[in-house]
Amino acid sequence: MLYDNWKLSNPIDDGEGYDMVSNCCGALLDETEERCLDCKEGCVAIEDYEYEAIQMEHYLEDRADDERLERLRG
Repeated sequence: MLYDNWKLSNPIDDGEGYDMVSNCCGALLDETEERCLDCKEGCVAIEDYEYEAIQMEHYLEDRADDERLERLRG
């Protein structure tokens, strides 16, 4: 990428500086075969910040479920 294009690009959407990780466990992918390097499964490649956002959403949902369960127990 040329410096001028880099300067003008959107840092989130241009793909520069982000790693592609698997959607199942967040491990790096073998990009030639689209295989996860940890579980050796065929996984979908997503950017690392997307994986982190998905994990945060799951965490918040689990936390809300735990709070609801505690309220029901009384």
